[in-house]
Amino acid sequence: KYGKKSRYNFRKPYNFILDCSFHIRKKLRKSNSPNLLSDEERRRIEKDTRTKSETKLKKREEKLQKALYYVQEIEPRYASKFIDRYFKTHDLHERLEIIRELSKYKSENIIEFFYKVNACTRNFSLKEESMKYIQSIGLPFVLRRKKQGKKNYIDNEQVKNMSSPEILMKRLYVDDLEKIKKFDVFVSHNSQDEDKIVKFYKKLNKEGYVAYIDWVNDKFDLKRQWCNASTAQVIKQRIKQSKVFVIFLSKSTLNSQWCPWELGYADALGKKICVYKYDDNGEMIPQFYEGYPQIYIDDKLWVDDDEKMEFKEWVNSDKGKQDRKSSNKFTEH
Repeated sequence: KYGKKSRYNFRKPYNFILDCSFHIRKKLRKSNSPNLLSDEERRRIEKDTRTKSETKLKKREEKLQKALYYVQEIEPRYASKFIDRYFKTHDLHERLEIIRELSKYKSENIIEFFYKVNACTRNFSLKEESMKYIQSIGLPFVLRRKKQGKKNYIDNEQVKNMSSPEILMKRLYVDDLEKIKKFDVFVSHNSQDEDKIVKFYKKLNKEGYVAYIDWVNDKFDLKRQWCNASTAQVIKQRIKQSKVFVIFLSKSTLNSQWCPWELGYADALGKKICVYKYDDNGEMIPQFYEGYPQIYIDDKLWVDDDEKMEFKEWVNSDKGKQDRKSSNKFTEH
């Protein structure tokens, strides 16, 4: 807090207003004929200023909510290892992948990491990535200027990484960072339920669980227009990396080809599986969905697995584990 440069010491609103009004107040003191406002005129100006300010604040809040729409406001367990690797590696492309991964989450440690990237990193394109993240979540940021004098070629190199399901699949088998990723809940769903899914995984985040959703966690590589055989291999690996498998059952899910396939693969692995019925209006639901525990949401998350219990208790209990023998039969079939 002491002796650091101005990019760390952001002014308080009170001091900011005093600094901005200093010259105006100084001018008024020296003026022989100060412009004194009537009470009515003062109230009118105050009202107009307040109205304009509230309009600006509302727009800023809407922009912030839009930026945080896809961000999981929780810190994954592997975040500290990613941060340590960033400051140990000299590979700029690996550093960009770490920045991309951590930009999908929000926590105090991750925010502090992005401030450190701006302070310590010489490459300007990586500093701009940290700026985009910090500004998108509505926090103050002062971009560190480019180095003066003689520059290294690394300083001005534009770091860009290629993205595709094939590239991600290769990283899954080669990259140590991809191997240490762990998720609490894999959410199987239909992408047509985007708004419903966002609300659902935000609820999981509040309960302390990191969710995996392909178009959120692998948004740079698993785009819908790129869907192919490599996408299926990536999904398999993400199911393996997840502790619990939850299928978000809605009208759209019943028309999906991917959801039953993902459910069958998770069952074959012996994963803990539960079903969240979003549209439970008496429509015909395939019987194989009825054989799994159901999840309910009110103030907390509940699971009905012969008995009603909190989701966190169910996750840590032996209930819900699939029979390995039946899984093997399913695989052979």
